[in-house]
Amino acid sequence: MDEEIKKLLEKNLKITEEIYAMTKKIKSHLAFQRLISVFYLIMFVVPIIVAVIYLPPLINNLVDQYKGVLDINLNDTANPLNNLLKDNYK
Repeated sequence: MDEEIKKLLEKNLKITEEIYAMTKKIKSHLAFQRLISVFYLIMFVVPIIVAVIYLPPLINNLVDQYKGVLDINLNDTANPLNNLLKDNYK
């Protein structure tokens, strides 16, 4: 009887060690997935922030250049495009 309990405890210990090894692998895999998710989030958010910061002045310069070429009057309220440009690019 004592020998049987000892064998069962050894078997239990072996299985527990295997489960522990698998758990460590899963934990490292989840940490890697979190890291990749943060990387993808940064790769998505940073260009949007840069665009919000740098594009309005560039678009304003572009609108100013074409305003002279196309003879657009931003004070004309009949054209909805002019109202949009007037509101956003003063």
